Order: sequence, then C-alpha cells, then structure tokens
Amino acid sequence: MMASAKNAVLWIEYEKPFSLVPHKVTVYLENEVFVNFIDSDQGPAIHEGETWLGNLFTTSRIDLPDDTTKPPPAVAPAIYHRGRNAQPLDDGYRVPTQEISPIQQIQFDASEPMPATVSVEPPTLRVRFERRYSTGFHADADTDPNTGETIGRIENGLLVTVEGLGDLGDVSLAADRVIVWSKSGIPELFGQGDADGSKDYEFYLEGNVIFRQGEQVVYAERMYYNVLEEYGTILNAELLAPVPEYQGLVRLKADVLQRISRDHYQAFGAALTTSRLGVPRYWFQANQIDYTDEQSTLINPVTGQAQIDPITGQPKIDHKRMATSRNNLLYLGGVPVFYWPVLSADVNDPVFYLNKISVRNDQVFGFQVLTEWDNYEVFGIDDPWEGTDWVTDLDYLSERGFGFGTQFRFNDTFFPYFNNPATGFLDAWGIHDSGIDNLGADRRDLEPEVDFRGRVWGRHRQMTIGGFRFTGELGLISDRNFLESYYEKDYDQQKDFDTSFELKKLMDNQSISIYGSTRVNNFFMQTEWMPKVDHYILGQPLLFDRLNYSAHSSAGYARLREAATPKDPEDIAKFSLLPYEADVEGVVATTRHQIDMPIELWGSKIAPYAIGEVGYWGQDLNGNDLLRGYAQGGVRGSIMAWSVNRNMQSQLLNVNGVAHKVTLFGDLYVADSSQDLSRFAMYNSLNDDSQEQFQRRFVENTFGLPPGSSVPLQVDPRYYALRTNQQGLVTSPVNEIADDMAAARLELRQVWQTKRGGPGNEKIIDWIELDMGGTIFPDADRDNFGENVGLLNYNFNWQVGNRLTVFSNGFWDLFDDGLQTFTVGSYISRTQVGNLYVSYTNTIQPFRSELLVASLQYRLSEKWLGGLGTAYDFRENTNLGQNIYMTRIGESGLLTFNFNVNASRDNIGIGLVFEPRFFASGQYSKINGQPLLPLGAMGLE
Repeated sequence: MMASAKNAVLWIEYEKPFSLVPHKVTVYLENEVFVNFIDSDQGPAIHEGETWLGNLFTTSRIDLPDDTTKPPPAVAPAIYHRGRNAQPLDDGYRVPTQEISPIQQIQFDASEPMPATVSVEPPTLRVRFERRYSTGFHADADTDPNTGETIGRIENGLLVTVEGLGDLGDVSLAADRVIVWSKSGIPELFGQGDADGSKDYEFYLEGNVIFRQGEQVVYAERMYYNVLEEYGTILNAELLAPVPEYQGLVRLKADVLQRISRDHYQAFGAALTTSRLGVPRYWFQANQIDYTDEQSTLINPVTGQAQIDPITGQPKIDHKRMATSRNNLLYLGGVPVFYWPVLSADVNDPVFYLNKISVRNDQVFGFQVLTEWDNYEVFGIDDPWEGTDWVTDLDYLSERGFGFGTQFRFNDTFFPYFNNPATGFLDAWGIHDSGIDNLGADRRDLEPEVDFRGRVWGRHRQMTIGGFRFTGELGLISDRNFLESYYEKDYDQQKDFDTSFELKKLMDNQSISIYGSTRVNNFFMQTEWMPKVDHYILGQPLLFDRLNYSAHSSAGYARLREAATPKDPEDIAKFSLLPYEADVEGVVATTRHQIDMPIELWGSKIAPYAIGEVGYWGQDLNGNDLLRGYAQGGVRGSIMAWSVNRNMQSQLLNVNGVAHKVTLFGDLYVADSSQDLSRFAMYNSLNDDSQEQFQRRFVENTFGLPPGSSVPLQVDPRYYALRTNQQGLVTSPVNEIADDMAAARLELRQVWQTKRGGPGNEKIIDWIELDMGGTIFPDADRDNFGENVGLLNYNFNWQVGNRLTVFSNGFWDLFDDGLQTFTVGSYISRTQVGNLYVSYTNTIQPFRSELLVASLQYRLSEKWLGGLGTAYDFRENTNLGQNIYMTRIGESGLLTFNFNVNASRDNIGIGLVFEPRFFASGQYSKINGQPLLPLGAMGLE
C-alpha cells in the first residue's frame, strides 16, 4: 500500500514486542489525498480526494521521521480534532468547541501562520481512594487545631489514583499504611468525591509501596509524595523504567531518591543494572547522582532568532537532560573492576566516557586491548557542537605497539558562515609499528615501508552558494600495505582513498560539475585532475517528443601517475605495471551524444539509436597526442508476454495463483572507432586500488608469467568492458573504452509471481526469477577471441517460503582463459532464531576452484547461541578457514568462547569475550545482523 497527502495525523496503538499481535495505526489524511491499495474483493484500487481515514496493521517496527521524545504542542492543531471527529467516538474523548470572538480584527503579519484557535479545557485533578486488598481498608481523620489541616490515617492497604496530571499519565500509589494531609479536607477518604477541590494532598506511605506513572514503576519501603507539586522523597527505592534506544527496562536502586524541583532530581546510594536477580551479576554504582532537565529556546543558527513551531505558534523548546554522578564503580560478579571519580553526560547516550572496549588475541597482532572514549565527556564539554560526535581511540597491540587516533563525525551540522548543514567525518589513526605484516598466502613476512604507520580519512559534503553541492575528500595512507593489514574491510569494500573536491549542481535533467584531485599516496596508480569540468543532459525530448537526446561532455588537464615500486623484496618479486599504466599527462576532452527514437510496433517497444563522440587526449601510452572519433548505431527493443493461472494452489509451497511474466530484450549494434583501444592510458580508472594491486600479482600467481608481463587479453578488464558494450552508455565513467565492435545482445527475463499473506492481507511477491542472456559476435576473431557466442549468463532465485531461498547463477565464455563459473546455494533465516547459508562455486577458467562456503548461526535455547563458518576448496584440497563460537546468554552478560583458523595467514586464535548485556554491541551479540533482544523484551526469561 502507498498513501500520500499534504497533511496527516497518525494514532499509534503499540502492542508488546514479539507478542504476535500487530500494532494498529489509525491514519487521517487531508489535502490532495492519493491512496493506492489492494481491495480484497476488487484487487488493486486507487482513492483520490480531500480526506481519507483508515486503519493499518503491522508486526514490523514502526519508524517515524520525527523525534517522538519531544513534548507535544501546548495547543493541538485543528487537523487533529478533524481527524478525531471522523473516528467513532469513545468514552474518553469529548469534541472540543471552537471559540469565535464576536469581533475579529484583521492583522497583516509576515510571520508564520497561526493555527485555528481551539479551546481545550485544562485537566482537572481527581483523586480516588480504593481498597488494595479484598479485606478493605480502615480509615479515620482528625483536624490539626494549629494549622487547620485534615489528617487522615489508613491501614490494611490503600490504592490511590491521581488523575488529570497531563501527558505523563495518571499516578497510582499503593501501600499498606498511609497518612494524608490536606488543608481543604479529604472527602474521598469516606467515599465523598469532590471534583472541585484543590487536591493539595500530601502522602506518607509505608509497607510494600508501589508507585506507577506511565511505564515507570517504583518499589520502596517508605515514600513521601506531594500531589500538586509532583515531588517527593523515596527511601530504599527500586525503579524499573525504559530509556531511549533500549528495548528492555533499566533497574535503578537507591537508598534515597529525591525530586527537588520539576527539573532536578537526586539519588543517593544509587545502583543501576538491567538484571532482575536479587543480587545482580553486574551493576553500576554511584554515591550520588544529580539529574537535570534544562529547557531553552531553540535558536535558528542562520537568523539568530527563536525558532517558531508552525503548529502551536510558540517558540520551540530544547531539552538538555544531563546526569552527573560521583564516586562511580562498575561491579562484575560482585567485584569492582572500574572506577571514575565524576561522570557527566547526556542521559540519551547510555554510555559514559568509555564508548566501547574489546579484547582480542591472535598471532599477527598479539594480545590487543582496543578502547574508544567520548571526548566531549572526557573534557567536560557540557554544550557540544550539535549533530557531532568526537571520540578518541587508545589501543594496545602486544606484537605491534601502541595505537591512537580520533574520529570526528557530523550530520546535518551547521558550520560558521554557511546557511546549509553539512555531513561528513574525519578519521585518523596511527601506530609506531614494531612488527611485520602478514597478508596471507605468499606475503606472510613483509617488512613495513615506514615505522610510523596510519591513515587520515575524511569527507565533507554540503550545499553551497548558487545551488552547488560541495564534496571534499582526504585520503592519506602511510604505506601500500597498511590498509590491507589493519583495515582489510575498508581496503576491500570502501571507495578509493583519494584527496579531491567536487562542486556539482543539478538542474532538472542536467548537471554540471567541477572536479579536482591530487595524488598523495604514490604507491597507487591514480590520476590528478587540475581540474575537470563535466556536463550531463539526459532524456531531453526533441521533435515533439518523438526523439530523446542525451549527452556527456568533459574537459580537464590530467596527470596519470604510475604506482611506485615496492621496497620489500617479496612485493618486488611479483610487482608488474598494468598494461594501461604510464606516467602521462595532458588535456583530456571528450563529448559524446546520443539520439534515440522510441516507437511501439506490434506490441513491442523498439528504439533505434545513434551515438557519436569526439575526444582528444594530450598523451597516449607512448606519449603521443591522440584524437579519436567514435560512432555507434543500433536498435534496442523489448516485447513482453504474460499469463495467469489462478488454479495453481499449494499450501505446501505457499502458492496462491501464479502469474508468469516474460520479457525478451535485445540490443543490436555496430560501432567504429578511429583509434585502437590498446593505445589509451586509463586516465579514468576501471578498478579500485585494491583490485589493481591484486591484478599485478595475477600475472605470476595465476598465469606463471615473469614480472613485467601482461595478463592475456582474454582477462584484461579493458576488453571485458568493451565486449559488454560499456561504450554504448552516454554516462560511461571510463570514456577511454571504445573500439570497433559488432554484436547482438539477447536476454530472456522471466518472473513467476504469487500471493502470500493472511486473508485480506495478501501481497504479491516474486516467487521464482530466471534471467538468461548471451551475446552474438559476427566478427568473432576481432571482437570475441574467435568465438561467435559469448558472455553467456543466467540468474535463478526461488523463494520457496518466506524464510527459505534457493539461488544459482553462472557466467560462461567459450574461448580459452575466458571466465567460466557457476554457483548454487540456499539461504534460510528466522528472526531472533538464526540463519543457515550454504553455497558451492565451481570456477573452471581462468583458474580452477571448487569452493564450498557455509555459515550457521542458531539460538540453541534461551541460554545458548552458537555459530559456525567455514570455507574449503575441493580442487586444491585446501582448508581456507573456520570460525566457531558459542555464547552463553546470561541474565546480565554474554560470555563467548571463540575459535578461528585463517589458513591463508597461518593464524589460529582463541578468544574469551565478556560483554554486559546492557551494553553489548559486538558481532557475537547479534542474530541475523539484529541485536540480541535485551532481558524482558520477550517477557520473563
């Protein structure tokens, strides 16, 4: 379902987590309403109008765009009441009345529009006295002759309910013995309700005291409570309450808990834990905790004026909730393990000073202790820069040395002199390395090229003057092997570490950008642009919408620089320059244009097209200037057929009717270039730095060629890109790729769809997908290494059930050394239970491999979680590695035993990890990537 409108109000009724009862969301829409939904009788339906009211149900998490912790507006907007009136009335709601003054003056004001005036009566305090036990209660009352106060005494159990306290909800007080004072009498004590009384009640309660308000529950021996001022003192208090960003409840015990004022609380002899045991396994203890909720007016950083809420017309209020504790101790198993004299932090951040700590041990880095500290808290910065996080890393690695670094991250943060927020980060880390690098296989003993090693990595992005978006990047690395050794995941998966800037502006279907970069890491092949200008225009209609026009033009001065030769003898022995790598520079200017004419013919869609390009390169691989003209013409087309069989029903396969949709796609083209592709240096890189570093070793490790040689053209990435028609894209990021070519690409795309879900809530899913394709090359000797057919591929995906998927894919070229591989596997997943993944990949060319990969994660019981990962190559009879772990899920903590083998690096590690359950964030505290549910989220465990 999809719904949109200019104005909306949502009423959400949350159910208990994992109760299998769906949450209910009542939606009221106004003004340009559009709703696209599935009608249980008529199928797809659309509603358009001025208003719409409906109920939605979901068992999934509900994500809201705004901060739901902010207080509600003082005056409810008019749309709220219109939506409430559209619903069936209940006993707890009364339609508000509109106040219209007899004489209204018209005033012209350029400020924010004010909402309609709706009067909502202030809440009236009501106090109800009820028996706590079935035996009833005994009460008597006297009047103090000195003060005139009425004093009541209740025994045998009393339940007091205070209603009308506002948005926090009613207060419930239960105790075995109660004393109550009031200057205006206590008629409720004898069953005589008095709705108009001041309710200046003060209570003293003792004996199994229970205080409830909202989701907060306090257990105590004795308590004092003032109804009007809503403050009190609690002795031997125990509080269960939710906190932001935590699904369970936090348990707070204190000898004395005081509410000094509306925004100031104090706790003495306090202990904090999530354990429900009488004696917890761990807890955080402090002699004194001060809590304040400071309110201030939000200021617009651009205008310097107070920000106005458009709904209420009142200034927006910011809440700064701070907690300060003294003489702090962290206890594990009853033993104090950490002390800090004073902590002061925002309570919305559940971590104080130390954000995380991890302990590891292996044969490459030795024994490791890795810590992350919050600088704003360490340095006592009470008013940190809004939208920023600043941390420091202090690490110890026994085989390498001491490491340190800092990270500064910002999101929607305003910088001085800028009217638009910025997003980005700066991450720096370094170490004086006293060890050696072990990078696996034939690189297990590499001497670092420098002693002090590290990286500085950053990115800054924001809108600037004239609608241009600025993006600046900094990527400084100490040496060629640092990232692969210390940050292998970033090395393999992140974009290249470069130092550059870009100014880009989007204008409807056009864009223009100015890009500049410099190379600071000389061990990678990179291009410096000083600078480059790009202009794109896409899908511009011409000739009364009969033609579509697209173009990409760029010009700049480029300097392509070769990667520096390694210093370590093992790296030098297998280092080769890539065939398109050279120290060249010059002006690079290209302009590529495309015209296509979409037409419908006999139920098919056909688009004849023509591409033309002119380009100039100041230097080619041999240092000569180069002018190229390129032209490509062809026709693209597709035709679709479908059928529906409603009689295909199967409870076993969860099939409720099947729709089969088939699309036949084709692209026939002929291209001609005035220059050979082999002449071009790759000013615009084809691969990432990490892939290029692997390609250099590919020459000897796979093909047994001497250093300085080039890999066969069959596996050269330039000719793979050429055969896949990258030159046929106007937006191709590598405009050097172009040559003579004639080919016809054919693809058959199929999908079988069915309906799944409960009655009336069915949804269409792609049950089975099967795509196949191949390319025909008429001039096989020139274009496809002597084979007329190539680039064969298929992709199969079958959702057997909502949790089980079977998949397979393959790619096949028919010439020698062409890629030939296929994969088959299956994946099953259950939320908060576990997952199983198994795949088999057989690669025949250009190397031989039969790889089995399997991983299992399963929650064995409420107390145990286990996992296993393995990889094995049957072709080489080689074990590639295993990882086994078992986690004991305790009431207060997670204890994990871990054993791993990395055969490539000849590294075996054994670890024992403990994480308090409240702060657990490591890889062994997650199931299917989701955090392990905290205690109490699924009821009593």
